[in-house]
Amino acid sequence: MSGVPTWSRRTPEEAALLNPAFLALVVHQATQTFQEESGVGLPFPMAFLVPPVVLAETIRSQLPDRKDSSLAAWIQGHPQVRLRFAEHAAAMTPLVREGVLFALRTGVLSLVETRLRALPLRRGVNHAIMGNTDEFKEIVKKTKFVGRWYANAGTTETIMALWGVRP
Repeated sequence: MSGVPTWSRRTPEEAALLNPAFLALVVHQATQTFQEESGVGLPFPMAFLVPPVVLAETIRSQLPDRKDSSLAAWIQGHPQVRLRFAEHAAAMTPLVREGVLFALRTGVLSLVETRLRALPLRRGVNHAIMGNTDEFKEIVKKTKFVGRWYANAGTTETIMALWGVRP
C-alpha cells in the first residue's frame, strides 16, 4: 500500500497507536454514532476526517464536550487547529485507508454505495475498551462525539471546506 511504512520501519508508538485494528475501531465508533444521529451511514470521505481530530492530543483536548456545539463555530474559534489540519489529514490518509480496509475485511464496517455502515463489534470488544487506559477511553469518547458532530454539521463538502481539505 503506497505511503504506508512497513512494520519494521514504524516506531513502537506508530505501531501501537496507528495500527489498522485501532484505526478500524476509531472509524467504526464514529460511523456508529453518525448512524445513530443521522439514520444513514458515514460518507466514505469523512472517515478520513475522524482520526486526525481524535488522535492528535492537541486537537482532542480542545474539543467541546457538548454535542450541540457547532463545528463551524468551534473551528472559527480555534484557527490554529485548522492551520495544519489538511497537512496532518493528508499524512494520515494511507494509515486510515489501511484501517478502513481492515474494518471491511473483518466485518465491523460495510460499504454501501458511498457510505460506511457500522456492524456489531465482536463480543468482548466493548469490555476491552472500558478496561483500557484513560487515554484510550478518552479517544473513544471523543471519536463518538465527532461522529455525532459530523452528523449535525452539514454536507460532506461543507465539513471538508470547514477543515480546509478536499477529497
